[in-house]
Amino acid sequence: MKHDGHSLRTQIEKWFGATQAASVHVSRAPRALPGASRCVSVSRPLCPYVIVFFQHRDGSWCVYPPPANQPTLNVFRRAA
Repeated sequence: MKHDGHSLRTQIEKWFGATQAASVHVSRAPRALPGASRCVSVSRPLCPYVIVFFQHRDGSWCVYPPPANQPTLNVFRRAA
């Protein structure tokens, strides 16, 4: 389920503030990063910068990656 407050657009507005649409550039992040991720860059005269956003299983976007799938140990009873 997608959270309204965690759409990519909402996160960009939260982190970059009110910027002109022409100054924001969204691109795919390098494939070395896990899962779906986007690089969002803003070119400002004094401080251009980039933030990477990661998409989580519920469809929300955050600046931290989703938890990795960790191996689990399952115990099964054997029939005697």
